[in-house]
Formats: sequence, structure tokens, C-alpha cells
Amino acid sequence: MAYRVGFVLLLAGLLIRMASSQSRAGASVTPNDPLFNRQHSLHNPRAQRVSIPASRSGRADVDLPATPGFDLNITRAWKMTVGSQNTIVAVLDDGFFYQHEDIRENVWHNTGETGIDAKGRSKATNGIDDDGNGYIDDVIGWDFAFDDPDPDAYVFDGMDRSRIRPNWHSIPALGIIGAKGNNGIGVAGINWNVSLMLLKIGAQGIGRGEMDAQRPHRAAQAIRYAVDNEARIINWSGFVDQKDLSKLGELRDAFDYAQQRGVLIVLGAGNSSDDLDSPEKAFYPQMFPSTNILLVAEIDHKGRLAPHSNFGRGTVHAAAIGQNYTTCVFNGLSTYELVRGTSNSAPVASGVAALMLSVRPGLSGIQLKQLLMNTSRRLPELEAKIASGGMIDAYAAVSAALRHPNGTIR
Repeated sequence: MAYRVGFVLLLAGLLIRMASSQSRAGASVTPNDPLFNRQHSLHNPRAQRVSIPASRSGRADVDLPATPGFDLNITRAWKMTVGSQNTIVAVLDDGFFYQHEDIRENVWHNTGETGIDAKGRSKATNGIDDDGNGYIDDVIGWDFAFDDPDPDAYVFDGMDRSRIRPNWHSIPALGIIGAKGNNGIGVAGINWNVSLMLLKIGAQGIGRGEMDAQRPHRAAQAIRYAVDNEARIINWSGFVDQKDLSKLGELRDAFDYAQQRGVLIVLGAGNSSDDLDSPEKAFYPQMFPSTNILLVAEIDHKGRLAPHSNFGRGTVHAAAIGQNYTTCVFNGLSTYELVRGTSNSAPVASGVAALMLSVRPGLSGIQLKQLLMNTSRRLPELEAKIASGGMIDAYAAVSAALRHPNGTIR
């Protein structure tokens, strides 16, 4: 009888571990996505150079260095986990082409706004705040620019609602974090399985030089929404125009709110070649003092700081390759392109943090940040420019998360 009881307990423990981390064991190291061989920022076994074919939008082929082993080290991490739908990553950006063939299966769905209500109507479209969170029919997120439940890819800049255009800026970030992996389509995200919450705050700007006075308010609303709806990571590859810290109290409070609830906020360091350790170069929210912020610079395929990337030994925390082949959109169609910039190095950090949560969901935002920095692969070019002195390593970070005792949310 004791043997049987012990066996049952052992089996129960195994099932619990399997449920807490989807396909940690048994996941294929190399996904069957046909364009994975172009994602050499994730996994690069080749030498010399590699040519990335032209995209469907007509851009020319790009030749890149392909130093053997210089990549995210993701295929080794995938031996431990390929992510979990239980991990919610909120993405703040200009609008989302959530119909993309390689993204739609990993878009977050609000369970409180799905299904049938008491009158037999779809909760997704019944015009009722079914879950009582203050937002009506918010099935996949919210549009804080137009104040409606459809965070689509048609954006405006916050000053003039007539200035609307389709935009693509957010689509690569979604694919880097969580393009559906091993589905025989397109590319693989860092997480094959994840829940991407879509929070639209309007475009960064359309080029007239005005200050978008409402952007901090929209961002603050979006951050509070993300936290209240159980996002554990917030990725924001953007900033606000306001540089007067005294006028950013609402946004600072939102960052503090996220910090108190254990949420990691990942920000791109920016693309103006500045040393952010210099006070006169400060911009926001990147320079907020919140300890749950992870500021990410961009490096190239040889481990050098990208010429346009901001840096700072005391202010910028980690680095990642920003030039990634991933999801995009062109003429309303799902496409795949080579993108770059700190807007695309920040999602690398967010994606790895999500992998870490899939094996240790109790880790707080500050713990995730510390582990990502401590496990960064040291690079000589970055020692004097980045606080961690190196680039994010997915295998090392997930391994460290596995060894870490379950953290608490706060």
C-alpha cells in the first residue's frame, strides 16, 4: 500500500510539473518553421556571412556576419521550455496587426469577456463590461488612443484623429516575443507558446514636431490595465515627448504600481547614440528610478554596440541583437522581414523573461531583471558601456530561473 501511495504521489507531482511548464521536456530543439534558418540572431551555427532573402515588400537582400555560436543560445533553452500560454506579456505600441498568421494563436484572450452571457449573447460583442474591469468587450486588450476594444494597426499620433495611417512598428516585437513556434508556418518566436496582451497607445509621432501631451496619460492607463489583468511583463519599445519629470507624475505612479506588484517593464534604450549616464541626455520613461525597469541596448552580430544605440554603464542594463528576422505586415498581408533598432532588442529580453516565468512563475520583476543581467554573456565591447557588460543568453537565464527557488510575486 505504501508503494502505491508513493507512486501516486510521484505521478501527481510529475503531472503538476508538466502542467506548470508546457512541453519543458520533449520539445524539439529545432522547430519546423520554414523560415527558422533565417533567424540566425536566435540560432547561428554558420560561419562567414549569411544572406537574408528579400522580403515581399521589395527590400534588397541583406548580407550579415554569421559568427558561429554568436546568438541568443535559444535552442538549448528550448530543451527546458518553449513557453506557456499562462504567461501574459503586455505590449504597448502604436497598433497591432493581430491577424498575422504566425501571431494570432498566441494573442491573449480575456476569459472574462469570452463565452456566452446570461441572455445567450457573445460576451465579446455584447457591449457589456462582463468582467467588471472598467473596459467593455476588451477581448484581446484595449485601444487607449481611440478608447475602444480594437487595438488595430491603424494609428494616430495623439494630436489629430484625422491623421490616421496603417503602421507596422509593433508587429516585429510580437513575433520576436511570441510568433507561434513549431507550427510549420513562417518563423519561431522566443516563446512558442505565450499570451500577448495588445495595448495600443498611439504612434510615436508623424513628423510635424509637436509634443504629444496625452501620450504619458495613455501609457499610464495601459500599464495599470496590464497589471490589473495579470500581465507579468510589459514591453514598451517607445518613449514620451515630455522631458520635464515634474509633469510625468501619473506615468511614474503607474511604473511604481507595476513595481509593487512584481511586474517587469522592458524598455528599448533608444536610437540616438547617446550616453544616458549624462543627465542632459535623460528622456522618459527610460530614466525613471523604478527598479523593475530593464533598459536594453542593441548590439550587432559581432557583439559590438550598434552605432545608433544608446548606452550607459550606470543606466542601461543589458543588450541583445536587434537585427532579427521576424514577423511584419505589408499591404495588409502577413510578411516576414529583417528589422533592427532597440525597439527590436527590447522584445528579445521580454521574450526570454517570459520563458523564465514559464518554469518559475513566482519570480518577481526585480528577480527577472537580476537574473537576466547576472547571466548575460560578457563581451569585451560592452564592459564599459552596459551595466551587465554583456548580451542576454536565453539558455543561461532559463537555467538560472530553474535553479532559483520559487520567488514571490511581490
